[in-house]
Amino acid sequence: MNTAMHLLCACLACLLPLTGQEQEPVVSKETFSVHTVERGNMRLFEGASGSVTSLQPARAAMAFSDDHAARCEPGRSARVQIDPSPRAIAGKVVKGSKEGTEAGTCEVELSDAVPAGTTIGQKIGALIEVGELTDVVFFGRPAGSSANSEATIFVLEPGSSFARRATVRYGKMSGPLIQVVEGLAPGDRVIVTDMSKWAAYPRVRIQ
Repeated sequence: MNTAMHLLCACLACLLPLTGQEQEPVVSKETFSVHTVERGNMRLFEGASGSVTSLQPARAAMAFSDDHAARCEPGRSARVQIDPSPRAIAGKVVKGSKEGTEAGTCEVELSDAVPAGTTIGQKIGALIEVGELTDVVFFGRPAGSSANSEATIFVLEPGSSFARRATVRYGKMSGPLIQVVEGLAPGDRVIVTDMSKWAAYPRVRIQ
């Protein structure tokens, strides 16, 4: 009996360190990226798709997935991508649609040269500025995030080698940026790489 109890205690002692490791799993700092939360003005961009309408000057007609015709104003900035080139081309809105016609359509003039081989009618995608949020909290959005949602992320603890789990509520999303409504403060350093593997843990150790 004494021998059996001794073996049982020995086994429990062996398991205790493993339990501690499960509570704070080790995550290599080489496997994730970190963004810093900011406070300020966040420009809003909406996705649009369209085609090249002119090469001299380089112009494109873009249509929004939602109706933003009222905000498609001349002078607003745009970022256009013409496949297969991954380079974003700067541009600006030179003409918005008239009320009652072609709702949600913008004519964009490109500021940079288009890739060699670009043809009229070629399909393209773009982000077009539609407004700005003033004095809000935001940062470079994490993998898999979406607007007006709640998510679990990990925030680096200052002066330590740990990151704590936090629940965040998001607002508007704009290109690579997302607004924070609740759960983060300016200056927080957030892991933006997918951490769903560790979502059940309150803390992880960074190594």
